Amino acid sequence: MSEFQAILASVPGFAGAEVVERLADGPTNLSLRVEQGSRSFVLRVDKPEAARLGLNRKAELNVIEVIANAGLGTLPVHFDADAGIYLRPYRPGRTWTRADLLDEDKLERLAALLRELHALPPAGSAFKPLLAAGRYARQLGSTEAGNLFGQVASAYALIEPGPPALCHNDLVCQNILEDEKLTLIDWEYAGMGDPYFDLAIVVQHHELEEHLPRHFLAAYLQHQPDEKDLERLAKQRRFYAALLELWNLRVAL
Repeated sequence: MSEFQAILASVPGFAGAEVVERLADGPTNLSLRVEQGSRSFVLRVDKPEAARLGLNRKAELNVIEVIANAGLGTLPVHFDADAGIYLRPYRPGRTWTRADLLDEDKLERLAALLRELHALPPAGSAFKPLLAAGRYARQLGSTEAGNLFGQVASAYALIEPGPPALCHNDLVCQNILEDEKLTLIDWEYAGMGDPYFDLAIVVQHHELEEHLPRHFLAAYLQHQPDEKDLERLAKQRRFYAALLELWNLRVAL
């Protein structure tokens, strides 16, 4: 019996499930598609890095329950925060690429989904990116990491966060899934934070330039942004850019 079949055997009703496909292999976890009879599921198994990076699986479960109750996701079939095991129904669909985010109509759809997410009741824990950045820098322990953390902290000091809302906090295109509707996946960094951080990830990570950042922000706000709105997004973009550089150094460790 393989390691993953042994994990499935520990889940009630899944002793005979079969691993059929590896979906993703990231820094903190491995995701597999498994079949049980005629149904497909996604099994996520934590790696040791999940704990070292400070991920809070119990808070994540609370977020998943809130978004599922709002119709923005699905409830887990099995979730064991201590063991790092998460089993959910498989949703066939296409994950977005950067090309999708260059389409104005699709940006408007994403903006509408984020408005809906940010209006949900509080869930999870407070998202503290500066605290996470400090953890990364300490774990790296290098002069380069210390300098990068200084840039992160300087950029963060300029931000004037608005009222906290439930945010995804990892809005890279691979976490945007389109099937019969647009949904978000991978909620491990989700929590209460500044909605403009979500917007900044979309814009900065995918290098949206020219008119697209303003168009995306206008679609989200449902009115044309003023200078204060644009500056708020710009500050979060600078912060995310510095944080991403430190993150990339950390995951290469």
